[in-house]
This record gives sequence, structure tokens and C-alpha cells, in this order.
Amino acid sequence: MSQARTEVREPLVRIVKRDGAPLRSKVLVRVIAILLALVIDAIFIYSVTGLNPLSVYQVMFGGTFGNGVRFSWAMRDLVTLLCIGIALAPAFKMRFWNIGAEGQVLVGGLATALVMVACGNTLPTPVLFLVMFVTSIAAGAVWGFVPAYFRAKWGTNETLFTLMMNYVATSIVACIVNILRGQASSL
Repeated sequence: MSQARTEVREPLVRIVKRDGAPLRSKVLVRVIAILLALVIDAIFIYSVTGLNPLSVYQVMFGGTFGNGVRFSWAMRDLVTLLCIGIALAPAFKMRFWNIGAEGQVLVGGLATALVMVACGNTLPTPVLFLVMFVTSIAAGAVWGFVPAYFRAKWGTNETLFTLMMNYVATSIVACIVNILRGQASSL
């Protein structure tokens, strides 16, 4: 009786967390990743637009660091995205793939704006800020609860559901903004 040899094949790419890597190799890996990304982006920029990638990078750099106002806008956006990332970390840790943070932020912002419009002249400023803060959190939480409920009740795909909720939130916010400006429209 012959024994059949079963060969175990290794995957082409294997991602493994390396806890004991020295600092030098960690830095080197990140530098190589950034340079590789810049080269691939340069190839893409040149093949699609025909522009010199170095001049495109120069414009991008100037757009971010050109003056104090542009840099402050970039930092504002950076802080917003970091806060969203920190807020989503528990959901990702629980294996709930919520990619609807944009919709939750939009709905929270809309709730804040509606509180400002409705109560801006009647409430003292500290109380108004507190009501805006609580309303924003509640609106974002309710917006995030909807896909979670559907996932728990009917087993829907939370990734697609939360992604589609972003588009719904964008449309609702655009419609309400147009109504508040006196240009009622559904677009």
C-alpha cells in the first residue's frame, strides 16, 4: 500500500503580525511603502492625465501646506477623521463593519443645525451648546442603530447597509439644507 503524499502549499502572500521587529525595520517598511505608493501613483497620474507627476505632487503639497489657512483646514479634516476612526474602533473590534460613519456625522451635524435654527434665539449659549451636543450624539446613534437592528433582526449585510445609509443621509441633508435656504428641492 502506497502512502499518498499531501503537499501543504503556502499562500502567495501571508500577513503576520511581527511583535519583535526592530525599530529600524519598522521605519524601513513604512518608508518603502510610501515610496512605492508615490511611484504607483505617479505611473497612474501620467498614464491617465499625461501630466508630470512631480508637478502634480508639488501642487498637492502646496494645496496642503501653502499657507496657514490651508494647513488649518487639513488639520481640521485630519482631526475629524481621527475622531471618527476612534469612534468606530469598538465596532470593528466587535466585528461589526460600520462604514457608515460619514452618514452618522452628517445626520449629527444636521440635528445640530436644526437645534441652532429652532432654539438659537431662545436658549442661553452654554445650554444651547449642551443641547446641540446631546442632539448630535443621539441623532448619530439612531442613524447607526438602524443597520445594527436590521443586522440583529434579519441578518442583513452591515457593510452594504451602512454604505447605502451614507447616500441616504447625504440626500436628506441636501434636501433639508435646500428647504432651510428657501429653495425646496429633492436634489
